[in-house]
Amino acid sequence: MKDILNYVYTHIDIEDLSECVDTGVESEKYYELVSFMDSIMEDFDIHYLYIVRPAGVDGKQGVYNIISADTAYGREHDPDGYYLNYLMEDVYDIETADLYQKMLDKDEISYFKNFSYWGYDYTALMPLINSEGEHFAALCVDIEVDDVQKAIANYTVVNVILIILLGSAFISFFLVWMSHNITEPITKLEKAVVSLAKRSHEQTNPELLKYEDPHIHTHNEVESLSNAVNQMSEDMRAYVKNIVDAEVKVEDMKNQVSHMDVVAHQDPLTHVKNRAWYEKVQARVDEDIANGRACFGIIMSDLNNLKKVNDNYGHEHGNDYIFGACHQICVIFDHSPVFRIGGDEFVVLLENRDFENRKELIAEMKAAIELSSKDESKEPWERYSAAIGVAIYDSAIDKCMNDVFKRADENMYKDKVASKMARE
Repeated sequence: MKDILNYVYTHIDIEDLSECVDTGVESEKYYELVSFMDSIMEDFDIHYLYIVRPAGVDGKQGVYNIISADTAYGREHDPDGYYLNYLMEDVYDIETADLYQKMLDKDEISYFKNFSYWGYDYTALMPLINSEGEHFAALCVDIEVDDVQKAIANYTVVNVILIILLGSAFISFFLVWMSHNITEPITKLEKAVVSLAKRSHEQTNPELLKYEDPHIHTHNEVESLSNAVNQMSEDMRAYVKNIVDAEVKVEDMKNQVSHMDVVAHQDPLTHVKNRAWYEKVQARVDEDIANGRACFGIIMSDLNNLKKVNDNYGHEHGNDYIFGACHQICVIFDHSPVFRIGGDEFVVLLENRDFENRKELIAEMKAAIELSSKDESKEPWERYSAAIGVAIYDSAIDKCMNDVFKRADENMYKDKVASKMARE
């Protein structure tokens, strides 16, 4: 059902269909979609395939038909007569219409049982959402519950019979094979291994760990196991030495991997996290948002006067300017991750303690920047100036971390314009 919905969805021009629903006028693409959905009805064993819109949005009872797919036979001999925006008020009761409306309001495919005028079906519903974010219609596919239950019962009976027959044949063959290839050879192997275990108990001389070969030639795993035990006794001393060497190598590799991970996600100039790490953190925060446990804020900071420092004092002092400004941010927000996402752009992710104390910390940061920028006793590359934008996550308007970032970036730009630094 999900595959059918996704397949049909790829052939829908959402904006064209949304306009058809709004105007009640069928477009050329509308007729192409009807023809395509009819072909799905011909090719797949489903009960119904249709697009509807609950009438609750208009204060009426029932459901509006958008498209009702049919087979070629059905359209010729038993057409339903439904057309675009036809109100089916006698077919859907209030409870069923409310159910469709509830599922339409979701952002994912919904599944539910549906006892309607046409029978007892299992329905899959995909909301159709236009560019304005409006859930304007529902794409649905129905399969009769009786068909699903019959299919499950048939597959269950066939599988049980096959399991019984195959199991009986396998057990019979296995018992015969086992007596010739496993039972007797493994008895010999057991005696040889027990003898080796007795001699090996509290044995400190590896030279005495000799295995008495029972000469098993079954050409299967038992023979391989016997050979492996023999080889193990011979390689015991070398193994102990190799395992120690391996531990040293593994520890060294762990240290190298840790160092590489730090280098890969660290800005080489400021030593704070870079954009790659910011994107990993963004994925984690988006997951928190999806799970309803997000609580954070974002500070966007863009350095002022960097070009002036580079042009007048050289890029070396420009780097000093970037490093010093970043250090000032890190000192104030010492419990929050700081990211350098551009040449002169930094992001602070406020969570936990720093989020709770954000007002005091943001005020402290602004005061520190203002004091630094006006300190004539310092070199020009030590007078840090920056535009700051702050945004706090709001579950009512923010769907992802990037929404919060955009608002912080907009607020930062407003701050830059307000301080007459926009052209620098």
